[in-house]
Amino acid sequence: MQIGIDARSLGPTPTGVGTYLSEILKYHPFSSGSTRNHLFCHRPPAFPPADNVTLHISKVTRGLPWYLFRAHQAINKCSPDIFWGAQNLLPRNLSKSLPSVITIHDCVHQSGWGFSPSIAYNLVHRHYIPKAIQRSSRILTVSKFVADEIHRYYSVPHAKLEVTPPGVSSHFSPQNIKTSEIPPILDRYQIHTPFILGVGTLEPRKNLKTLLQAFALLPVNLRKTYQLVLAGKSGWRTKELFRSLKSLPQDCRVVLPGYVAQEHLPGIYAAAEIFVFPSLYEGFGLPVLEAMAAGCPVIASDSSSVKELLSSAGITVDPCSPAEEWSRSICRVALSSELQNELKAKGLLRAQQYRWGKCAETTFEVLRAVAR
Repeated sequence: MQIGIDARSLGPTPTGVGTYLSEILKYHPFSSGSTRNHLFCHRPPAFPPADNVTLHISKVTRGLPWYLFRAHQAINKCSPDIFWGAQNLLPRNLSKSLPSVITIHDCVHQSGWGFSPSIAYNLVHRHYIPKAIQRSSRILTVSKFVADEIHRYYSVPHAKLEVTPPGVSSHFSPQNIKTSEIPPILDRYQIHTPFILGVGTLEPRKNLKTLLQAFALLPVNLRKTYQLVLAGKSGWRTKELFRSLKSLPQDCRVVLPGYVAQEHLPGIYAAAEIFVFPSLYEGFGLPVLEAMAAGCPVIASDSSSVKELLSSAGITVDPCSPAEEWSRSICRVALSSELQNELKAKGLLRAQQYRWGKCAETTFEVLRAVAR
């Protein structure tokens, strides 16, 4: 089968959507010699393409306008058996004879202007996602939460929706993390143990201001013991975050290492004492799954898809709760090795239920059923 794929997410610093696509492509049947994956992108991907991958690169600065209004030219010329819009949208003017499927990762554009990079982003997605839904034969989603949102916002029948939860790489399993390699990784990012970890793009939706306040409210002995590490590339509207950083007590040690390479993340999760994820909205919440898979105790939001993902394997807190409540939860875990071990065990079991191989198989079956 010849599959055309939106590969804009496979840039030099892939995050959630980029990880989703790159992992799926590694697994059968996408990795099979009988499958040809045509990746349409505006920059070279961060990983070397497999033998059954053909790259169609249009070197432009802004990926979204190119994808919506120009990518169809190369896609129609290639004429695959199906086109997969792996990042919420479809190009305009695809050939009418070309069947299509989209993956919708979230409906953040419907959840408030403050949750997106810009008003323009919200407007574009509010305008073009309904068109992509109408053009697609099936719609893939990464969680039941997102499927329910799509049904509510766009009146899409559940029969047209297929939930295909992401998985987690075996690289995050404790037995595959070499403890001897962890110290140089921590040194590289100026991280000192023990530390509390947060992972995600620095943006308002991640609710990092609350995490900073919660850290500052810890008892003095804990605050002096722990370092707070917020790993992730800088996103948008970060001025308030940096103002919060400047207002912290002087004994608060906070490190912002920036984007952490995929190969270094497992070691950092494994070395962390606690993973805290106070996000206001997520379509899935891949860092939560990665932390559980690495055996790190998790404290996370009880909202959006995170509650669905975490289930009873971690401690949940309302993301809109005062920072004091988050601080109490951190303190509770930090002071109890018994609770830490319980959360580690539950998280490891929960993470085993999410496999990239299963995600790839289900995704491929949907594409094959729709292909011409």
